[in-house]
Amino acid sequence: MQRIISVEGVGNVVVSKRHNCVQIRLTVHPEKGLQMSIPFRVSYADAERFIFEHRDWIYKTLQAQQQKGTTRIFTPQSHFTCRSTTLSYETTDSQKRILSAKIKDYAVTVTYNPDLVDFKLDTVQNFIKKVLLASMRKEAESILYPRVDEISQRTGLKFRKVSIGTALTRWGTCSSHDEIILSCRLLLLPDYLADFVILHELCHIAEKNHGPKFHALLEKLSGGKKDQYDRELKGFNGRILPDVE
Repeated sequence: MQRIISVEGVGNVVVSKRHNCVQIRLTVHPEKGLQMSIPFRVSYADAERFIFEHRDWIYKTLQAQQQKGTTRIFTPQSHFTCRSTTLSYETTDSQKRILSAKIKDYAVTVTYNPDLVDFKLDTVQNFIKKVLLASMRKEAESILYPRVDEISQRTGLKFRKVSIGTALTRWGTCSSHDEIILSCRLLLLPDYLADFVILHELCHIAEKNHGPKFHALLEKLSGGKKDQYDRELKGFNGRILPDVE
């Protein structure tokens, strides 16, 4: 069940009731906006009060994200490179298809009508990011599947299934059924950090939680570099942004 709650001074918040949710969780997603998960026992009125009580934190977080992204938006002058995925632009005078895109061999070409498309709009930015993610997801399948197989064979940690997603807030997950989901945004990381994330998820096959045994196993299999790699990962956020000129 889902409802959109509009709060003055905050904006729209997408509130979802979930069976597996045990407490209220409010997140300010840099691409999806304000997201809230609540247990079924919590009313939407209580959810609205919770949002209102935390509106100062929400406002400050939104401001920080907006300031971070204002100088790095996709324009016809910007570039994007991630492994083999690249971005280029073409113009059109079409009045019907004012913004479109095609992908060929991981090369993304965005076609736009310069008289009708405003690149400052969130809809335009989200469209470009969505197409780039589609290319990255396909490329990730060719890169990450073999890496999972190799690391699995080397460590003896056997997974049941692996798939590629587009999650921003998590590099990867491992279910209780030993099924691994990796975000295609791993392609934004150096190879050794992407391998470390894969190793992290494989370790959950032997140790389902983040207890002492899990950390000891990951420390051993990462050659004693677990803490170092964890710190380095914090320097990457997985956001799809144009290259810095």
